[in-house]
Amino acid sequence: MILAIASLALIILGIWFLPPLLLRQQQIWRLVRLCTRRRAIVLTYDDGPSPETTSALVDFLAERCVKATFFMIGSRAETQPDVVARLLVEGHEIGNHTRSHLNAWKTWPSSAMRDIRFGRQTLARLGAPPGLFRPPYGKATLATLLEAWFHQERLAFWTIDTRDSWERPRSVADVLEMLANAGGGVVLMHDFSFPPRGMASHRHPEHVLEMTRAIIDFASAQNYTLLRFGDLNDVPSQKAMK
Repeated sequence: MILAIASLALIILGIWFLPPLLLRQQQIWRLVRLCTRRRAIVLTYDDGPSPETTSALVDFLAERCVKATFFMIGSRAETQPDVVARLLVEGHEIGNHTRSHLNAWKTWPSSAMRDIRFGRQTLARLGAPPGLFRPPYGKATLATLLEAWFHQERLAFWTIDTRDSWERPRSVADVLEMLANAGGGVVLMHDFSFPPRGMASHRHPEHVLEMTRAIIDFASAQNYTLLRFGDLNDVPSQKAMK
């Protein structure tokens, strides 16, 4: 009896967690292939917008005529409607990153699904079209997968993590080496106000700008194309900003 219960539990856990894990790995492989084939780099920023980082970042991207993809937390987007509007006007891409950044692996399914839905609805009220969803921490379950699928949101992972929210962030040189070795990639950075761990809060905006500047300079020098996430599939690389 105990063995049967344990077997059933393992089957349920497999159904709950395995499809999202397999989908994530499949997408990462696909993103690697797309970026390598198109010699592309995608700049993505999570957990914003914030007055300290996002505005300065958008100013810099405008100077360099580069477009990026921002995965926003709905509760933070509500406090920065002008920044959201500017991003849209200037041609950047905005994706759903939930309303409260709940970890689907540690949250009751109904709460996690509601968090995705409220994030989507918040961004829609601010004028951002639906289409992309990046799970907080990259964690998804069968329930959150179905929530995104039902609302035609494409999951959007990454291939290179700068670890700017980790205790030991990767250096600019390390990230550039990873991009060179991989032949491009989808780069994960964060434009939040206060890192939960790692570098001091006052250092983080400067670090993100430094990383962004270095990647753009690297792309220009090595003839990579800078794309938004959606452009990997939908837009010929000649139309993207270099």
